[in-house]
Amino acid sequence: MSFTIRDGLTFDDVLLVPQHNSKVKSRGADVDISVKWGNLHFAHPVIPANMKTIIGPEMVFATMASGGLAILHRFIPIEEQLAIAEDAIDHFDNKHFAASLGVKPEDLVNAKKFMGIGVKIFCIDIAHGDSEQCIDTIKKLNEINPAVIIIAGNVATGAGARRLWEAGANIVKVGVGPGSLCTTRIETGNGVPQLTALIDVAETQQQLIEAYKIKDKELYPGSVTARHFPFISDGGIKNAGDIIKALCFADMVMVGNVFAGCEETPGQIMSIDGRTFKEYVGSSTHKTNHIEGVAAIVPTKGRFKDILTKLLEGLRSGCSYQGVTNLQDLKDNPEFIKITHAALKESHPHDVVLR
Repeated sequence: MSFTIRDGLTFDDVLLVPQHNSKVKSRGADVDISVKWGNLHFAHPVIPANMKTIIGPEMVFATMASGGLAILHRFIPIEEQLAIAEDAIDHFDNKHFAASLGVKPEDLVNAKKFMGIGVKIFCIDIAHGDSEQCIDTIKKLNEINPAVIIIAGNVATGAGARRLWEAGANIVKVGVGPGSLCTTRIETGNGVPQLTALIDVAETQQQLIEAYKIKDKELYPGSVTARHFPFISDGGIKNAGDIIKALCFADMVMVGNVFAGCEETPGQIMSIDGRTFKEYVGSSTHKTNHIEGVAAIVPTKGRFKDILTKLLEGLRSGCSYQGVTNLQDLKDNPEFIKITHAALKESHPHDVVLR
């Protein structure tokens, strides 16, 4: 038997090397952080995690009002999901709302119900997306309605992403085990550090883009734009710096912990020793055995809008340090440097008493 063991990197293992800035004079005015997927257009790339303690009705509305993509979780009765979806689409539009699905037969039945009220974006959301069950669900959903937009995952490799894209997924969700509540890597021994997973998927994405450019030229002589094969980085985001690193490869990021405890998240506020908290539950912890996630509490935070604003300000600043004015240019040969634990410590406030 012959094998090699690769190094695996996550966000704290690297820093982006600052580049010459000749374009960005005002980070607020000169940096475009919008995202376009075909006829879908989002004002920013940050998606609240489709977890039951992150996105309920209030968070759906707050996310759509920000111009972002709201993906409702699937761990409440379907009647309640449909009511939230219908209300959201009545107030906004169906280009900023997505419903989550599993891979059971009833999920396809539920998909038809969502389509009946105008939902066009679906997120097939399972722990191990690189599976025949996920591929079959993608194909069946496309058979029901070829016009739907399908997000599918989660995967941790370029090969896994390719299988989902080639099965008919429009967008792939990448991340196995990086979330703050996730215990998949500990309990199963499986996973890929998030930055390495993103790099692997981005390399496969580029290979597919080049292949489809050739294929399109052969099939349709003239100017034809090849598919983009977008993907979402899901998990491991602790701050705006992690978002910038992720977006050097991914097209959008899914964020849970940073938004946990904010005003719009579901759940009751609890008081402990004079401090207030909200529950934050892993995506598998709706089950009684808690196999791949834990239940926790987090301190209450402010409004979603304020937290998002701070993240997006950091994102724009990060783009200015890279000398780019949009997220697409951020992907153009970013230079990373691997750092030591001492350098990570140096990166944080240190040798002071914080007030």
